[in-house]
Amino acid sequence: MSCGRAVICAIVGALAFGLGARPAHAAAPTPIPRPTSGGAYAYTTPEATPYVTARAVVHYVTTGVDAPPLNDDNGNGIPDYIENVGAAADQALQYYQAAGFNSPLPDTAGPDAKPDIYVDALPPGAFGLTITPAYAVGGTFVLISPRLDPAQPQAFGSLSMTVAHELAHVIQFSYVVKGTFPVWAGEGSAVALSMLAFPQIQDTVEEDYLNGWLAQPWLSLYDERFSCAHCYGGAWWWSYLMGLHRNVLPRYFAQLQTSDEQGKATTVGVSQLELALRQSGAGTLDSVFRKFSLNLYDRGLGLGTPYSISASTKPRATLVRNMLGLSAQYVPVHVPARSRGIVVAVPYGKGPQPVVTLVVGGPKGRRITGKRLRPGRGVILSTVFRNAQERKRVLVVLTSGHLYGVQYQLGYASVPPGGRLPTWIAFRSS
Repeated sequence: MSCGRAVICAIVGALAFGLGARPAHAAAPTPIPRPTSGGAYAYTTPEATPYVTARAVVHYVTTGVDAPPLNDDNGNGIPDYIENVGAAADQALQYYQAAGFNSPLPDTAGPDAKPDIYVDALPPGAFGLTITPAYAVGGTFVLISPRLDPAQPQAFGSLSMTVAHELAHVIQFSYVVKGTFPVWAGEGSAVALSMLAFPQIQDTVEEDYLNGWLAQPWLSLYDERFSCAHCYGGAWWWSYLMGLHRNVLPRYFAQLQTSDEQGKATTVGVSQLELALRQSGAGTLDSVFRKFSLNLYDRGLGLGTPYSISASTKPRATLVRNMLGLSAQYVPVHVPARSRGIVVAVPYGKGPQPVVTLVVGGPKGRRITGKRLRPGRGVILSTVFRNAQERKRVLVVLTSGHLYGVQYQLGYASVPPGGRLPTWIAFRSS
């Protein structure tokens, strides 16, 4: 999987994708040999003749734990599993080329310059691994489990999507050859690219990550905890960017390449993303992230809420809360049945200004933007409900399209029947 700062990139099965071990602070990297040459992933029996496709080379053995299923339904002497790996590689690499990405760097250890994929028994739960060019003998190469699911349209640990995912890392390393591609961006974009390369396949494992991300949108997009589980579900963001402008991701990867060549840090990668968005004419990262977050709600997806509030005519305010960088908070507001309107104020502290949107009427409902609070830092939003549906579905959406977060409070009050929207209001912490 992504290899940002990792020696090995992996898709870990069972419940989640995962990262391999990260390099220790050593004077020089320890080379990782190909399975045909020994090392931790060495084949225990001689390999069969490699299967060479238009864009890749697939290595395998026919006996032992590393061997894939050997059924050969078309009788051409090549196991169907191996042919499926090769076909998936060709389709994925063709898609990446058409999408404007760099070609893989030449492989100097295989029979030709095409990317080498080794079907090999991996640690329990691992679907695939990509060895970074800084550690791989002969350049980056891919390891694929011999026990992946070739079924379509539904699979658990899809063979095709795993191959596409790992080859997305190969593409990423054609830009950042030192292997310091941002982990969160590498994993999330690899999931997104595999989904775009094989849109007809629904992989249960990837769906679990996507649903897990939707359940906690208040976590940072770059949250790399717990084997980077949130990163994988961040495919929502990268898929959105690919649909927004086809050049955004190639330009982002190119910005990371420029930083890498100049000796600048690339393990965070947020500033490079900002530049890529501006170059593509998409706008600022902050504005694009707000549109993305509202788009998720407009689509009626099951978004998690960090908390909810119940408004009355008595002004109240929440305690001080944290807004993380590159995150969104969806806060439902419950109002009395006969309320005429709603007032929401959001003062915030030092740090990047969050964007606050009031949505009434549910997904695709009416959006209200705020006015600046004076004095102080913050915004105030208010509206009169136009119908019962708007009164029933009130949501405050807070987004932060910045690397760093900010603290805020949320003040709120409903407007009684016949009442007027106040021009000033004092909120008391609840």
